[in-house]
Amino acid sequence: MKKILYALFAVFLLSSCATNTSFNSFYQEHQDDSDFSLGLSSSLIASFLPDEDIEDIKPLLKKAKHVRILVFSEDAADKTDQFDKFINRSKFDKVVKVKDDGDNIAFFTLEDKKKIKEVVLEISSEDDLVLLGLKTNLTHEDLEGILQ
Repeated sequence: MKKILYALFAVFLLSSCATNTSFNSFYQEHQDDSDFSLGLSSSLIASFLPDEDIEDIKPLLKKAKHVRILVFSEDAADKTDQFDKFINRSKFDKVVKVKDDGDNIAFFTLEDKKKIKEVVLEISSEDDLVLLGLKTNLTHEDLEGILQ
């Protein structure tokens, strides 16, 4: 499970490019309601990763633009409902969803012209919701390389 989370997080750390339906719009709308929010450019991402992980994803960091993180503790259930509505009306595809003892992890991608333009990770429990969104210009081969 830990390897899956690391792989998914690595995917989120690799982003760039604008699309019509963007996680950034959800981020902007709900940033003030969050307990914690962070926007980080890809040039700073490497400083948060262990040295041994940087070499594995270094080629992919070149395709990254930024990451957006939202953390909700209060009204997490309401924000989860709002996020679900956002995902349902957008063009995101659910890649995987994992449920374990009341905790949920869902991984979404937004494609345009056979490129993955955006990746969103939703981690939720009864009391908390964490959303990670990345702008990216990944190919399916890039994504497969990360998940291997």
